[in-house]
Amino acid sequence: MRKVHLICLGMILSLVASAEPHTNFSGRWRMLKDQSDFGTFSRPDIVVRVIEQGDRTLNLHTVETTGGKTNVADISYFTDGTESTNTRSGRKATSKLFWDGAALMIRTETTDSKDQQIDIVEHWELSPDGKQLITTSEISTPDGAAHLKMVCQKETGN
Repeated sequence: MRKVHLICLGMILSLVASAEPHTNFSGRWRMLKDQSDFGTFSRPDIVVRVIEQGDRTLNLHTVETTGGKTNVADISYFTDGTESTNTRSGRKATSKLFWDGAALMIRTETTDSKDQQIDIVEHWELSPDGKQLITTSEISTPDGAAHLKMVCQKETGN
């Protein structure tokens, strides 16, 4: 009987350990242009992201200005791994979000203007002080792959 209690206690402790709270990315973030690398893509002049993260959802509002042209995007994800469907650049995009320790991973499948498959894997993490959001993206297309890095500073007092 004692053995059964110890096994049950071990199972409960492992469940509690796996239920650790996830990193909260909520806030208003502004791109640090000199620390970001967009590879062969045009580097935006300004990127501001507003992230609202709840228990089950993460909403991302992005305003990006490049060469005087501003684009706005609103995307929602489920933080429990449930697939979400959004519109990115006027095209259907299907995403799954999952946790890798404190980091957030987002896998997205969409198409380009030629209706060719694009796969995007994003990795989000906060700097140790929580003041920077570092997003790395691996983009795979039929024409090749690209690696991007965007570093954003958390805005305060807004």
